[in-house]
Amino acid sequence: MAQAPSHNEIIASGDNKSFKIIVTTSLTNKQQIQLSYPAPARVDQILSDSIANINQLALAQEQIQPTSSNNIFWTGAALFERFPHPRKQHVISQLTQLASLWKNEGKGEQSQAALKLAAHIDNLNIGERIFTPLDYDHVRIESTINPLVDHNLTLVLPPRPRTLLVAGAVSHPKEVSWQERRNANNYLKQVVILSNADNSDVWVIQPDGHVEQHPIAYWNNKHFDIAPGATIYLGFSSLPDDFNTINEEIVNLLRNRAS
Repeated sequence: MAQAPSHNEIIASGDNKSFKIIVTTSLTNKQQIQLSYPAPARVDQILSDSIANINQLALAQEQIQPTSSNNIFWTGAALFERFPHPRKQHVISQLTQLASLWKNEGKGEQSQAALKLAAHIDNLNIGERIFTPLDYDHVRIESTINPLVDHNLTLVLPPRPRTLLVAGAVSHPKEVSWQERRNANNYLKQVVILSNADNSDVWVIQPDGHVEQHPIAYWNNKHFDIAPGATIYLGFSSLPDDFNTINEEIVNLLRNRAS
């Protein structure tokens, strides 16, 4: 799994120009706040200004809770450099080619699943995410995670989600209701699993972008918590040589998903 650069490396470009931060509760929300800064600003200042103004935003249609600083889901808060992610079309192309190969081999179920996954990824808001903690209370007291920002970014401050995404070697990607203390196996029971699915582990992408592998086999099954808004990715097994890294590429892409 590729490692993200350090916080100081990611955010400061060294240009020292005026810049803008677009703030929203969701990329599907047409309403946004635009914050302008004449000089570099610390992350805590940007978060403070966003909190002070977020009640101006109406929620996107799929977001239920009222908009206020009190219900920001900080675990899912995210900063983005740009949209879309530069690897998004490559991954979609790889899935489309894999689907064609499986179709020619008579593996219709797998072929259709790969096409549906490609289509689902195409419809997701996936940007180039900056992997840095954004919990306001934490950032303002810890200088090592409070770097300067000096260029245009998008800040997503979502309310607490009620679902998570199950994708990968399943008949089709599916949003399922999040429930407390449920593990990966509980959620996998709500989808149709393909015959070439990995039967040992799943990738769990927590809403902060952190990637974990959770065991799912009967002989190694343990309980690990999964946060609302997470993605459970069940990998394809027995992949052709030309596609043997596609699971990792998809996971690396999905950890850049925006609300």
